[in-house]
Amino acid sequence: MFYELRRKLRTRNFDRQISGILKTPPLVLKDAPWRIVSMVANRDVPMYILALKAFYARLGAGRVTAIIDRDMPGSLREVLKRHAQGIEFAVLEDIDTGSCQRGGTWERLVYCIDRSQKEYVIQMDADVLAVGPDLNEVRECAANNVAFTMAADDFRFTTLRETAEAARKLGTDRAFLLAERYFDQLPDCDRRRYVRGSSGLAGFAKGGFERSEIESFHTIMQSHLGDRWKEWGSEQVASNFAVANSKEGVVLPYPAYASYPSVDLSKSKLFHFIGAYRFDDGYFAAKGKEFIRAIARAPGGSFSASSPG
Repeated sequence: MFYELRRKLRTRNFDRQISGILKTPPLVLKDAPWRIVSMVANRDVPMYILALKAFYARLGAGRVTAIIDRDMPGSLREVLKRHAQGIEFAVLEDIDTGSCQRGGTWERLVYCIDRSQKEYVIQMDADVLAVGPDLNEVRECAANNVAFTMAADDFRFTTLRETAEAARKLGTDRAFLLAERYFDQLPDCDRRRYVRGSSGLAGFAKGGFERSEIESFHTIMQSHLGDRWKEWGSEQVASNFAVANSKEGVVLPYPAYASYPSVDLSKSKLFHFIGAYRFDDGYFAAKGKEFIRAIARAPGGSFSASSPG
């Protein structure tokens, strides 16, 4: 109860600090052969608008879909449509996850994989913020149909067997490590790959990975882990597996793309603010306000890839 109250107060203060984003010019979407997909909770609408505009200013184009709860009020939907003209909505409860579980953002992963059968998909969390002058690596991956993930640290691809061996040397029993320890029991464990990445920002190549593969992965991991596989983080493991085993999958350069606050801040061009880190030190809000001021200074209030300046 106390935690929930504290979260609400911190969210309210954060929204107040970035409230200027709701006064910025609308984002007029430009067509491109990729789509930016985000899960947007009712409480995260201002933060998502900031994240999307900062990301889009550097990417320059792309279709946009927000996965929303069925109970999102019409007023919030109108805010999203006003600030991202041409945005599409997908209702969370209407996404068919097949044999995969529901909850823990599994609906988002299945949606992205399904959608990637027809177009390139960039999965962007609502608590991601682009702060550098460009996102060239992301744009090049999208333009060339190359899957990508952010590294949770300076990790690179390893085989499933190598991942399992490394995970067994770590003494904690966090769900994602328990999952990794079973990777050498998966088919083709000496050929298939994995990277301990972050699903906060991930690119799914068109035709790069199929739903049947993620359902099979889910079934095998659930048989090994039981209820532990239902814990938060299993979707991230599955997302990493999907990217690592897509055609020409890559890891975005670290620390240019990193989770806050685990890096030298001056070396990053995009952060993923996990959980309460979005409120720590006021850094997210401060960088957000810098972006908002940059839009206000743009000639005629125009919004383009050059706006951040």
